[in-house]
Amino acid sequence: MADWLLNAAKSLQVKTVTLDILNAGIDPGEMEKLPLRDHLPDLKIIIQKELKQNGFDENFIVEAKIKVTIPDINIYAKTLYCYPKLMDQDGREYTAGRIIETASEEFDPFLWNTISKSFWARLKKVFK
Repeated sequence: MADWLLNAAKSLQVKTVTLDILNAGIDPGEMEKLPLRDHLPDLKIIIQKELKQNGFDENFIVEAKIKVTIPDINIYAKTLYCYPKLMDQDGREYTAGRIIETASEEFDPFLWNTISKSFWARLKKVFK
């Protein structure tokens, strides 16, 4: 996920990305076209399982977001800073502080999306 986030942010020249886990959204919206969005439901399931295992209703958390900032890429070429924040139904906020993630691969995520769509379109024609 770090690779997709960093490469897409570089392509779009944005310094901040927000992942809205419970609503399966990404800001800026251009990033919602990428496979990143496909992983958000998995994170929601993890939150719900943890809540249930600890005796809470699975709807106890009403907001779950991760703010991702991209530092100066000339200094930290593959680093992301993640700031997760949860809010419960009583309005209490829970934060974990800064989490540092490192991307490993460089690629054009928007080119990949185009290639993937083209591949599936051709494959569908073969099986018609």
